[in-house]
Amino acid sequence: MTVPTTRTRFGRRFLRPLAGALAIAGSIVLPAAQPAAAHPPSGSVYVWASDVRVRSCQSTSCDLATNERLTRVRVRAYCQMNMGEPGRVTDGPYTNTYWVQVITPGGTLGWISAVFASGGSNDRPVPGAPVDGPSDPTIDCEFI
Repeated sequence: MTVPTTRTRFGRRFLRPLAGALAIAGSIVLPAAQPAAAHPPSGSVYVWASDVRVRSCQSTSCDLATNERLTRVRVRAYCQMNMGEPGRVTDGPYTNTYWVQVITPGGTLGWISAVFASGGSNDRPVPGAPVDGPSDPTIDCEFI
């Protein structure tokens, strides 16, 4: 008569159930890691001017996104981008190279110059919308 070794005794008692549990656990589908999501709508800006046109991109040479014009209204703002000199808009003493991606009251997604949004300084972003730039890769104006 042989005395079972610890290995044999544990192999029969513990390893078979453990192997079954591992097989079941291995068949469970876990969600894959997701990349960082783009920044969701995060605020609003107040359009102080009258008859502000909403563009399909960040330039006055872009087509209109809608015939709707914004006049002294608060709109949802997704983000803003500095477009440099090619994006500069000047209105009286105000000038700005930033453009803000907004949703109009009529539901159109488009762009307005930050020169028409309250609270900012010349050539600076306006409060109320995150800035898409190299300092924060989670903010992406083109996520929609």
